[in-house]
Amino acid sequence: MKRIFMLLMLILVLLFGAGQAAWALDIDGAAAILMDAGSGRVLYEQDARLRLPMASVTKILTALVVLEHFDDLQQSFTLPEDFVNVGESGILLEAGETHTIEDLLYALMLHSANDAAQALAIATAGSEQQFAQMMNARCAALGLRDSNWVNPHGLHHDDQLTTAYDMACITREAMKIPKFNSIIVTASHTLPWPGKENNRVVTGHNRLLNQYIGADGVKTGYTSKAGQCLVGSATRNGIRLIGVILNSEERFAQMADLLNYGFDNYEMRQVISFGEVAAKIPVIDGKEDSVSILYGSSVRLFMRKGLAYQPQPSLELPDSLQTPVCSDTPVGRAFFDDGLGNMSAVDLYPAADIEYYTFWSVVRAAYMRILQALLT
Repeated sequence: MKRIFMLLMLILVLLFGAGQAAWALDIDGAAAILMDAGSGRVLYEQDARLRLPMASVTKILTALVVLEHFDDLQQSFTLPEDFVNVGESGILLEAGETHTIEDLLYALMLHSANDAAQALAIATAGSEQQFAQMMNARCAALGLRDSNWVNPHGLHHDDQLTTAYDMACITREAMKIPKFNSIIVTASHTLPWPGKENNRVVTGHNRLLNQYIGADGVKTGYTSKAGQCLVGSATRNGIRLIGVILNSEERFAQMADLLNYGFDNYEMRQVISFGEVAAKIPVIDGKEDSVSILYGSSVRLFMRKGLAYQPQPSLELPDSLQTPVCSDTPVGRAFFDDGLGNMSAVDLYPAADIEYYTFWSVVRAAYMRILQALLT
């Protein structure tokens, strides 16, 4: 009996230990965060509110502000005659050159060109200083209070600081713009080089795109003060995750661990199918006394794997419907909670069209048919 008890205890320890190992995650970096791009839900964080330098991941915010400012990315911009290239990573832009906003954005995000960041800032706001004000205002509009921006490129400045959380939120906002998403997965892009025999070709630095299944972004960064930084993203099975790691010696390997944690432990679970019956409510003055109310779309919730969940929607519906009832017109909404306070909503529709129908409406309709017959 003692031997059996010890064996059972060993099995429990092994099972518990395996469960702990599967969920354990320790990122070797100054700060890290993992966020669901769809809901903004934080899945993992490590000193995510610590204010740190961020190097060229700054350019994600630069791209966001520029993309929101210009309706036409084919618009051309000529660098002013007093343009001074800040140097380091760049495409050797010079005063007087003319480029489209789109070409400069590709140089910004693929080559991490500091001079492209300068040019875009001037094209957008008139000066780098005024553009930095736009960057700070955009963060404030997102409710982010822990970042301060001084320049559009990310070269070190003691007053330019952000957090892993803020960078995840900024990236999530930028991902709402289709052009941003197409730029960050581009392998290379060609820009003109006035006066030179060859064009400029910019290529991406984000090795995650080639090394991680489903990777679709976003941006690398490095300065001696900020260290190796990476904002990464990947999409699998309908889930897009955003990871941010600041100051890590092994940023790509650590990002893979961070994303794996999310995909291994979370899923999109369908809890309601399109056309399922949500309720049945009375109909006033109709041929039918009641009508079924259907879900207008399927409902999928982002949830931890293995979590038991029985959908208990909160329905917003009238006590009854007055004819005529149209099946194409929503009559209410259903709200689903994923168990952690994150809500999803879906419109509710009547299952059928129901016309106005009473005894007197039937008599009136019959009378009109008889009258029509007599007159023809």
